[in-house]
Amino acid sequence: MQDKMKEEKPDKQGLAGSPVRTAETRAEAPGARDRLFGPNKSATCESGRWALVLMGGGARGLAHIGVLKALLENDLVPPIITGTSMGAILGGLFAAGYFPPELEKLSRQLSYSRVAGLRKTKIPVPDKLVDYLMLESYQKRLLRRIGLEKGDPLEKSLRQLVGETLIEELPIRFGCNAVDLVSGREINFTSGPLYRALRASMAFPFVIEPARFGGQLLVDGGLLNNCPVRLARELGATKVFVPDVHRPLKKMPARHFDSSFIMVHRLVQVVLADSTEGRLPEADLVININPNVDTFDFTSVRRVVNLGQRVTLENIEAIKELVRAAG
Repeated sequence: MQDKMKEEKPDKQGLAGSPVRTAETRAEAPGARDRLFGPNKSATCESGRWALVLMGGGARGLAHIGVLKALLENDLVPPIITGTSMGAILGGLFAAGYFPPELEKLSRQLSYSRVAGLRKTKIPVPDKLVDYLMLESYQKRLLRRIGLEKGDPLEKSLRQLVGETLIEELPIRFGCNAVDLVSGREINFTSGPLYRALRASMAFPFVIEPARFGGQLLVDGGLLNNCPVRLARELGATKVFVPDVHRPLKKMPARHFDSSFIMVHRLVQVVLADSTEGRLPEADLVININPNVDTFDFTSVRRVVNLGQRVTLENIEAIKELVRAAG
């Protein structure tokens, strides 16, 4: 196994631009079921009926890694996970066998310039998302790529991370969502290639181009449902736990609305806030993490992860009670 790993080509790059296990090397590694559950825990976890719902939030969603850390420290492996956007990526990779330390390592090299594909350009990338969106060169590039029917580098990266894994083959019941711009409807993924589902759910409006699957044009599921509790119940959950990482909407002075892109970005903020707060009452347990970082600020990964872990541990008895009640 060690020799095989050494032979892996160095140019294989994951979402974060770091070497990752290819589909071939992952096939030779211990299965996700054994890595997550061990031989004595799989039956118990499969029969459990509680769910972990991971909402989107960009860099704020990295707190979910800390949540997973705290749960594993207490031998709590969610039998069901649903998510959207960042929550879908982390939940899907966890279900595929990536442990929190691996997720944190990947996250340390994330930035919106990398995700949006600007890392190979000479465009100076500003610190603030709104300034970034207002770059004329970026706007033209995004519109051009939306109209192209060519290879998708993000899909390729996700495929390298999880191979040809099917959602229905995961040891954890998993589901994520996206929004089809063609029909205007929420699309739930509970089967099929995992990499395609994650690619669709992560397409944040005006930053990452939509995913094209057949006649669908798919974007971030958080636009319609940033907290997919109902999907978790459809997958069999009787009790649902939600770590809340969304930022409550604050007033924005009218003088700041000095461009169309700022107005569009604000509109997305309003929609995401509504699609989160309207769903939280559907959960059985919500813990408020509220990371103090912006959506696209990936410079404080460790702090955000530690916060998620700490808040989860502070509420671990309530979580254990929920697990017991789920049966």
